[in-house]
Amino acid sequence: MFVVIMNKITEPLKQYLKTQDCVFDFDRKKETLHFGIDGDNLRWRCMGCADESDRFVLVSLIPLQVAEARRGACAELIVRINARLTLGRFDLDFNDGELRYLTNVPLGEKDKLSQEVIEHMIQGHHALVDTFIPAIAAVLFAGIPPDKAIEMDGQTAAETAQPRFSLN
Repeated sequence: MFVVIMNKITEPLKQYLKTQDCVFDFDRKKETLHFGIDGDNLRWRCMGCADESDRFVLVSLIPLQVAEARRGACAELIVRINARLTLGRFDLDFNDGELRYLTNVPLGEKDKLSQEVIEHMIQGHHALVDTFIPAIAAVLFAGIPPDKAIEMDGQTAAETAQPRFSLN
């Protein structure tokens, strides 16, 4: 899914993470940076890279494994959540139950990835994942129906997004 494009994405991302004193790993073969994010509800790992269309891609690997028996309910919740989003999308791998959140920014051939774009993308990404973790956990672990879980907060992510942002 993600391929080696060039350093125009990973180098600015490395610089941004260094300015935030964030510990990260760099996979040279895949040109992918791995780092952690602390939310109010969960700590998770992220990957930043370029895809085959030369977009800056940020992927959160959400550490909540979806049991096979809950995958249908979780998929319904994700569809309900994604319908509310204007930035990114949640994904569920039906084969292994892995949950992810993806956002991307297209860059033209001559475009440069600015520190401001990186910061806004990470902060927006962080706020959306952290906002919906309680609803996802309610469906996975408490058996709450997706239509009830999505209403637990009473507001959309865009209305409640006041993140406490930190990288680890």
